[in-house]
Amino acid sequence: MDAAPQILIVCTDLIFSTKITGTAKALEKPFAVARTMERFDSLLTAAGDGTKVIVDMSVTAVDPVAAIRKAKEKSGIQVVAFLSHVEADTAVAAREAGADLVMARSAFSARLPEILGN
Repeated sequence: MDAAPQILIVCTDLIFSTKITGTAKALEKPFAVARTMERFDSLLTAAGDGTKVIVDMSVTAVDPVAAIRKAKEKSGIQVVAFLSHVEADTAVAAREAGADLVMARSAFSARLPEILGN
């Protein structure tokens, strides 16, 4: 995509990232997917005020806590982190890193159009 993404997705699960990108397309929101930290850094540099960063806390190719911290260093960026409902320690780490919203994967899926649309 040529435009700076409004939605920056950190997710390496191809099936789940397809669900997120499909919803973003349906909502006509410019998006980009980062599957490496280098790609995330590059996309974050181009991100502007109002960008929403979606972080899958189960990724291993990107440090999700570091990604949240970097995103929150820029003003005007909202971070939504999602994870398995049994990962209580990971939820705490996401909140401590600055995520604006931390939720179970099932709740994230159920609210995906609302989350990406706002």
